[in-house]
Amino acid sequence: MVVAEKQIFNLMDTNGRRSDVINAMTIYLEILDNIINDKHLFWNHLPQSSAQYEFYTQTLEKSSDVFKDHKKYDEFQEAINSIPELQQSFSTNDYTKLFTPKYSELVKSLDVNIEARSRHYTSNLVKLGFADEKRNITDVGYQLLYPAKLKKDCIEEILPLSITNIVYLRQLLKLKIFTKNKDKFYSPFLLAIYLLLKNDRMSEGDFFDFVQATSPYSSFEKLGSSEEIEIPKEIDTDSKITQDVFEKYFKNQKSTTAVDIYYTYYNLLYTFIKSESKTDLDKLLTFYEDNKEQLKKAFNYGINIFRTKRGERPDVITFKEKHEELFVKNFNSNFYKTYCKSKEYDGLREYSDTTRRIFKASGIISFDNGFVELAYKEFARLIFDEEIIKNNIFGLSNNKFYNSYENEDNCIFFRDLSLIEILSYSDAKVTEIKAQIQKDFEGKPLESIPAILSDKRSQEFNQFILDNYPVEKVKQLLSMFMDRENDKTIKELVCPDASVPTIYEYIVGIAWFYFSNKKIDLLHSLNLTLSANFEPLTHASGGQGDIVIYEQDKVLMLEATLMNANSQKRGEWEPVLRHSANLKIQEEMNKSGRFVITFFIADELDYNTINIWKAVSAVSLQASFDKEQTTDHVIIMPIQTDELAILIDKNNEYDKIIYDVKRLFEENPIHFDDDWRNKIMKTIA
Repeated sequence: MVVAEKQIFNLMDTNGRRSDVINAMTIYLEILDNIINDKHLFWNHLPQSSAQYEFYTQTLEKSSDVFKDHKKYDEFQEAINSIPELQQSFSTNDYTKLFTPKYSELVKSLDVNIEARSRHYTSNLVKLGFADEKRNITDVGYQLLYPAKLKKDCIEEILPLSITNIVYLRQLLKLKIFTKNKDKFYSPFLLAIYLLLKNDRMSEGDFFDFVQATSPYSSFEKLGSSEEIEIPKEIDTDSKITQDVFEKYFKNQKSTTAVDIYYTYYNLLYTFIKSESKTDLDKLLTFYEDNKEQLKKAFNYGINIFRTKRGERPDVITFKEKHEELFVKNFNSNFYKTYCKSKEYDGLREYSDTTRRIFKASGIISFDNGFVELAYKEFARLIFDEEIIKNNIFGLSNNKFYNSYENEDNCIFFRDLSLIEILSYSDAKVTEIKAQIQKDFEGKPLESIPAILSDKRSQEFNQFILDNYPVEKVKQLLSMFMDRENDKTIKELVCPDASVPTIYEYIVGIAWFYFSNKKIDLLHSLNLTLSANFEPLTHASGGQGDIVIYEQDKVLMLEATLMNANSQKRGEWEPVLRHSANLKIQEEMNKSGRFVITFFIADELDYNTINIWKAVSAVSLQASFDKEQTTDHVIIMPIQTDELAILIDKNNEYDKIIYDVKRLFEENPIHFDDDWRNKIMKTIA
């Protein structure tokens, strides 16, 4: 990534930014994988390729809970469907008729409202090295899509992190921001690690004042110090600034009308400062009240500029006493400095929000109640050498180094490199770290330490659930998913960084934890990615079931979906069947002796889906990973969310209920009536 001087780096394009950053990365990779590898499209716009059009279409479908308003896309689709020759063009993938003068407005809409958005959304994958500029998925991108591809090194094996956490940890450790001429670089995540090695705990504000405000133009010696704002000569004057000069230095990339508002505000303020007239004060305050949100963001760090209530008009003397900072000698210079500082603060706040969400995904940094610290603090101090980290925060570069880092095929940023390789630890250094870890664990064998840490983490998660998600809160949340008007509240109650479908999986898992009488190992059953603070970040990927619970006598898979009844056929039949068959076949191949049941959990159930799940128990199914392997009697039991809430109170009958489901499926696998599910539910709930 390259930034200009005084530019604040950002890890996600502001166009199309969403709160579920980590979930978005996985979804976008899944769509790219489908477009490039399944549909064999190359990344370009129409008429050269339909890849960008297809990407946006799938994005709206897969993220319908995020992108609810897509009026321009809908208008484009309606226009295409209303013109027979264009409808035929899109159905036959021959787009030549669209690109004629009479459809120029449609082509413009396609470019601006559809394809440009695809380019923006996928640029976020490029920033983190999951795809290259041509949107080819990189090695690390495939690791995120298919976690089984990742091979941990001996230090990563010990870390109690998920594979997704490790993918992000590796990429963030590699992340470098370069100057325009590629002669210097800055590594923000290394600075973050260094700061947290030096400070047990930091406020989020202080933390990001260092990490986000620093750039490759900075130096270690000047960390945290504000640069002097240079006043342009055209502004350093007592005369009123002309509109042409004003527009040159006061800008808003998102809105051209905002600059007009800024200039009107400047004129009114300048006039009042010179005149000190009550009439001019009234004009100033009236305009400010009508444009308050934009003005306070641009000129006062998002805080009200004037300490007056709406409609209140103090006399000039009182106003001057309250706002003496406005009445200075160099008004223009002071006005410009205020704008520059407020703009920087706004950028820091906006970009820090995304940086925080992405740093969370590493699993190694904890953000909690406005404070930041290293997770597994003592352990982290052993694996991150403070001097090595410090010496790599800033560095000298050149075009050759930059190209080998992120601008060539098989470059460093795209390559599968482990933590040891990224930090360039020698064999002696690795041996030293391992010895130190053993010492901290009272000399226990190194191979036993991951299990110790994993068990400890699981116990901490169970306590976290008991403290933060008591039974009544879980039932309350389960009841809220049916109405999508509750989405905002659900995110506030659970995690603002996750999508609602991801949160649904998480809460279903917690509900099952209570249903099992708290005996299952939920942490290691969830295929969600969690933060260091046990918050859900993204859904299961790589062909995994949502939640897979391994017990001594059985394996239960929970497939949770918020898809409505109409969408279940298209979105759930294939993956649920595949996951269920694969899991049962794997257990049979391993000769574990455990039976397998899948529970399909949804807010509402489609009639056909209910009967399909019963019917498949009577047919033979093939493994997707090995066509020679087949199985029969695959059990998929559909349950509604409200029924799951009822099961929580039957925790003393957990094993009996599971065995009852197994027995009732096996009793009559072929001949069953349409009311079969209700009869089972009456038996178990």
